[in-house]
Order: sequence, then C-alpha cells, then structure tokens
Amino acid sequence: MKVGIMSMQRIINYGSFLQSYSLKKNLEKMGADVCMVDYRVGKPLVFNNDQKIPKKASLFAKLKNKIENRLFFPRKISKKTMDRYFQAEYGIKKDFENNIMPMLGITDKMNYSPELDLLVIGSDEVFNCLQPNPAVGYSKELFGDGNNSKKLISYAASFGNTMKEGLIKHGIYDEVKEMLNKFDGVSVRDKNSLRLVEDMDCNDINKNVDPVFLYDYEEESNIEVPISDYIVVYAYSCRITREESAAIIRFAKKHNKKIICIEGFQCYLKNYVELNPFEVLAYFKKADYIITDTFHGSVFSIKYNRQFVSLVRGGTEGAYGNSAKLVDLLETFGLKDRELTNLDDMEKKLTGSIDYDRVNTRIMEERQKSIDYLKKYMG
Repeated sequence: MKVGIMSMQRIINYGSFLQSYSLKKNLEKMGADVCMVDYRVGKPLVFNNDQKIPKKASLFAKLKNKIENRLFFPRKISKKTMDRYFQAEYGIKKDFENNIMPMLGITDKMNYSPELDLLVIGSDEVFNCLQPNPAVGYSKELFGDGNNSKKLISYAASFGNTMKEGLIKHGIYDEVKEMLNKFDGVSVRDKNSLRLVEDMDCNDINKNVDPVFLYDYEEESNIEVPISDYIVVYAYSCRITREESAAIIRFAKKHNKKIICIEGFQCYLKNYVELNPFEVLAYFKKADYIITDTFHGSVFSIKYNRQFVSLVRGGTEGAYGNSAKLVDLLETFGLKDRELTNLDDMEKKLTGSIDYDRVNTRIMEERQKSIDYLKKYMG
C-alpha cells in the first residue's frame, strides 16, 4: 500500500522532524510503502514585520529585523549577540539537509501530488493557515486540495492559534470547511482544532496525541550525553525573558545544576548546544529538570517522565502564542499543574512529584487509540 505523509517536513525543527519520523515508522510497521509529500507554499493572509524588509537587504539587516520582532529580544543588539543568533538559527541547517532529512526520504526534488492509496496530512500545525510564516502561508494543499490519493485523512493536525473568527474574518471559513469535508477521516490534536472540525461537521472526527508518543526511538536515541547534573532550557531563540532567565539561574545555583539551552540560544543564558534530533532526546532522557515554552519540549518531557514546567504564552493571530495546543496537551495527561505562570512558583513546581504511573497508562491508551485510527484506513 502506497502511503504519503504531508507535513512540514522541510522545516528545520526538532519537533517537526521527530513527529514525521515516528508517523513514517508506524505506517511502515503496518506494511505501508511510505513517502513524504510536499505542498506548494501559499500566499500568507496575515503578515508581520519580517516580511516587509526588502528582498535585496543584507543578511545582517534581515537577521536584525527578524530578531527585533521576537517577543523578548533586548532593544539594543550587539554584533556578538547577532553572531550567536546567526549560529543558533543556521548552525544545524547543513546537518539537517545532509543527514537528517534524508532519513525521511526527502531529497532536493519536490514530491507534489503523487499517486497514492492513502494520504495522511499531519501532524504539526498543518491547518494553521492564519500564521505569518512565509514558508507556509495559506496552502490549500495542506487541506487536501489537488491530492491524487484514493483515501485522505489527517492525523493529529492542528489549527494552532487559527480560530473560527479569523477564518471568517479572512473570508475562507466556507472554503476550508468544504475542503475538510472531503476527508475520509479527520484527526486533530487539541481542543481548538476539535471545536473547529466539529463545527464544520467533518467525517470521522478523532482527537489524537502527537506522533512522538507513538514511537520509542530507543535505538536512535541511545547516545552518550557528555554531561550530568543539568537543566534543559528548551525554547526558540530569544524567547526566555530576562526575568525568566534570572529565575532559572537562581534555581540552578541552589540545586547545583548546569544550564543547557537546546533548540535556540537565549539572550540571558549561556551554554547553547547544537544537536541533532536524536541527541535532543538523549539530553531530555538524562536531564534533572526541564524548562520549556514549546509544545514538543513538553511532549519530550512527558514522554521521558522528567521533572518539568511549561511556560504557556498567550497569543493572537500571527503572534508567538502557544496556549491553544500547550494547555490542551497538559490537560490531556492531567499535568495542568506543570503550567508555570508565576516565576515565584518555579521551585515548588519543578521539585513537586509527578504521578508518572498514571501518565504512562494514559500514554499507552492514547497510543493504542491512535494506532487503531490509522489501521482503519490502511485496508
């Protein structure tokens, strides 16, 4: 059976790769011949200042503009900070292109609309069509338009911070509804997305966990970590504020722990490390504590039963918010107490016990539920 996965597999991001890798491995275990399917980038419907800088501007000017539009970046940007940011944003690009993406079968040649028995769209924020990311935009192919497959489903897809009101405002609600109603099955991963597809009266609606929970990565992540007694700070570049950094440093000093920044460098914290996705998992497995403000940073923490807190950030259309998907993730596993809204609670929350027996039981239930959903369309 020829199965395609359409996700955001060409975006250089640990979570994007690991969820695609897991979904591919699970489908192959079910006997599928799996390929990754590309989508044509659509024109964004919302914009931020990143997209207003001239195309011919210098690389420094483009980076400066990009940095200044981060939520928590300091106003004055030094050349040294710029160099660190450049390394954080682009340091792993070559490794991804040469070594990581080929694991998914990705080449320089785009794979548009192949003939398939089944096309699976997701996971990731494939339905988040009101984001200013010019690498995505409003791509109708992410809603199944123009596919060449006998069956069409989504798996753990997310609208991110795209809400019904935004779809109506931009005049695409009815169009998105029409496209999603052509799916044989619609699987989403958060409550906001669930409300939207229920409102659209889609076929075979399911709520499933991120694919990272479906695969063990045991062989791939069996990597020696060269340090011990450390805290992982997992956040995109420039996202950890001065106040948050100060609280993290105080906690680390009190507990005699090193601080390791993964995913992006932080303006007020040292020790950013460049890793491949499987090394990231190895670092998570051995970490004493984890502080994150990302969805997948929280997923990795839960998966490997770590002591962690999640910084949940509000956000509106086009902003750097994560609340829609992150709050739902924590609630799904009964871990709402891991949400950190007051920095004074960091000590209590990071050292507080977590009933991982209960959490692991829920993970296994969700894993089986997801496998059953995918198998339904493999016949």
